[in-house]
Formats: sequence, C-alpha cells, structure tokens
Amino acid sequence: MATAVQPFAGTYELDRTHSTFQFAIRHVAVSTFRASFDDIDARLVAVGDAIELEGRALVESVSIAEPPEFREHVVRGTDFFEADAHPLITFRSTSVELSGDGTATVSGELAIRGVSHAVSADGTYQPPTVDPFGTQRAGLELRVTVDRRDWGMTWQAPLPDGGDALGWDVEITASLEFVRKD
Repeated sequence: MATAVQPFAGTYELDRTHSTFQFAIRHVAVSTFRASFDDIDARLVAVGDAIELEGRALVESVSIAEPPEFREHVVRGTDFFEADAHPLITFRSTSVELSGDGTATVSGELAIRGVSHAVSADGTYQPPTVDPFGTQRAGLELRVTVDRRDWGMTWQAPLPDGGDALGWDVEITASLEFVRKD
C-alpha cells in the first residue's frame, strides 16, 4: 500500500483550455457514446494536510450538436439533464487522498438534476511542476461509474432482440489541469 502524501499547497484554479469533463454510456449494446462538457470550472485548495476540490459543468455546454432534436431531448428534456430547471452539474469533495505512488481517490457529493449522491472516484495526480513560462501547474485525472437512475434519468427502450437501448451505467471522467493562483 502506498504512503499518503500532500504535494499541494495553496489555491489552484482550473486551466479550462487543457481540461476535460466527459461521460460515456453504452448505446444499443453495440457502441459507447461519449460526450464532453465545454464549460467547466474547478478549484483545488490545499491547506496543511487538507485538500478540497470543487467543480461544476454547465449542462448547456454538452458537446452533442446534431441532430438538434436529439440534443434538445438530452439537454432540456425531463428524461435526461433537464437543463432549464437544473443548469449545472456540481461536485464538492469530502475527502481527497493522494498516495506516494501517484494514485488518487476523491470522494464527495455529485449533484445532477438537483439530486446529490456520494461518489468516490479513483485516478492519478501529477504534483505541482513549473511550466516553461514560470507558472506552477498540477494535474488530476479521475474516473467513476455511476447508475444514471440514481439521478432520475430513467428513460429506456427495449431492443427487439432483448436488452436495453441505453446502458444504466455511466462512466464519468475528469482530466483536470490546475494553475496555482496564490
């Protein structure tokens, strides 16, 4: 087992250009549909041994563009994100655990459609380093699989040969690059 470490100190803001927040879900049991949120933000604050991570994604910024009717159904419809009533997906950590081997476990509350559930994501981190321009940067990559029904996304259609048109499990990935701000 790796030893716990704390390589961060201070406040780090998200470099939105070099970060992604995505989801993936099985579609008609033959492929995986993936989409990203373009408008994301996050902050990592480290004081002593404690690290706090919070983030948000604007639902309207999801990368689904065509066909427009499908996008509207996913973004605004009551079967999925219902963005008019719940425009943000948010996360607030309750625990950030970093190990000397570069692994990370981040637990916290994920809110989608106004419903919050505890989740625990695993991944890796890159400790702070200085880029060629003198800016201190750090990275955090996390992955968690959730059941979309927990957030009221229960739309489903049976396939003629059996099975479901859309998977229940959704893999959420975040690849976050931070810039030290203090």
